[in-house]
Amino acid sequence: MPDRENDSQVVPEQVTVAHRFRYTPYYCEENIWYLAQEECFRGQETHAVLISGKGPYRRFWHQANAKHPDLPVLWDYHAILLSYRKGWWVWDLDTTLGLPVSADSYFHKTFLRPNHDAKDSDVILRLIPAAEYVEAFCSDRSHMKLPSGDWAAPPPGWPMIQNGEESNLLDWLDVSKDGPGQVLTLADLVTGPIALSVE
Repeated sequence: MPDRENDSQVVPEQVTVAHRFRYTPYYCEENIWYLAQEECFRGQETHAVLISGKGPYRRFWHQANAKHPDLPVLWDYHAILLSYRKGWWVWDLDTTLGLPVSADSYFHKTFLRPNHDAKDSDVILRLIPAAEYVEAFCSDRSHMKLPSGDWAAPPPGWPMIQNGEESNLLDWLDVSKDGPGQVLTLADLVTGPIALSVE
């Protein structure tokens, strides 16, 4: 657990994705699996966060592959890392808000437009302790295959992450199913755990 004494917020050093971390576009769940194992998170409280919700997609602002800086990207789901170091920080390898960025800033700027309330958001998050995510996550990448058999996006050069016999990503994204971690709405998160005491 993190040392929360003298809990004044200290901004972690900003880093560049290309220079530090394994990264393949459109394979955020695998990028985060590797990110969670980085030495810089040793001794910190960290959670993999799977972002989904009702309906086919959610709007994410401030994403690197947006067609215009003022336009959102429509993701069916997304994966980020949440870590505690004198405050809560988000590591999203696809955001333009910084790496890392304070959790409060990230969730408000990414999902909430001015005068929009978190209670009206359809965003749902599954927070999974990073160690559990690393140990149990399994993906055969079948969700990235088109009906033709082609890839929707080129797969990573590294081997598939297969900690078990069956892929569990889609089950974990389905918040109606039992799964690891804690399921929260965006309103739950920004009014509680971003003060953020994730048990």
